[in-house]
Amino acid sequence: MKYTIVGCITKYSVQDIKPYVESIEQSGFKGEKLMLVYDVSQEVIDYLDEKKWLIVQSQLQEHIILQRFRDMYALLQQIETDVIIWTDVKDVIFQKDPTEWLNKWMRRDILAFSECIRLKDDPWACVNSGTTFPMEWEFGMKDQISYCAGTIVGKREAMRDLFIDIYRWSKTTANPEQLSDQAAFNILLRLDHYKHSVEFVEQERGFATQLGTVWVNRDKLPITEPTPIYKDNNRFYNQRGEEFTIVHQYDRDPYIKNKVYERYN
Repeated sequence: MKYTIVGCITKYSVQDIKPYVESIEQSGFKGEKLMLVYDVSQEVIDYLDEKKWLIVQSQLQEHIILQRFRDMYALLQQIETDVIIWTDVKDVIFQKDPTEWLNKWMRRDILAFSECIRLKDDPWACVNSGTTFPMEWEFGMKDQISYCAGTIVGKREAMRDLFIDIYRWSKTTANPEQLSDQAAFNILLRLDHYKHSVEFVEQERGFATQLGTVWVNRDKLPITEPTPIYKDNNRFYNQRGEEFTIVHQYDRDPYIKNKVYERYN
């Protein structure tokens, strides 16, 4: 099984991406690493090249949050791999080699990772999803658990089709002022032609923790799963003491962000 980690960046410095890049290297991941880049310095290009990343350069024609899905759709027509590990870059670190968990637990074509909150209970989602897709919101979307568009795993063909659907849906919303990739993702997961290919993965299964809800807002929002355990070694664990593979949104806690930068910079 060939795995490819894929990230996408614009206007980031080496320091911005170093925790991401170094954490993947230190995790022991031996698969392919691909970075889609827009408007970055030669220093960043040289750093990624030194770290053995495949680099695809493009030019922005619209907001990166949307264009990245369109461009990845085109790339996934060409590259040869089995599984795509798609993540944000600036606020993600890998604590473990993702292939360890995926080799054991991946059973469907697309894995969606929980944010541990119902959409209607997240004030940001009420604006982002509720105003971009108001009909779907009222017809049941608001009652669903939120899944994160910044950490998705899937087979190449399934991810290719998902990405172009996210892009197309995001271009036809009721509120163009809102970037709606997350909202579109959460609708698509529940459509009949996707839902049989999707595995909805709870945080407690140990692959990804989304700290924006379960850590930063654990005392403010009605989260649906336990708060992760943060240990003296500056790593996050689930309630069974299993180390999470991916930690997302660590930069929303200044203390945690500082500890991450100390470790990888």
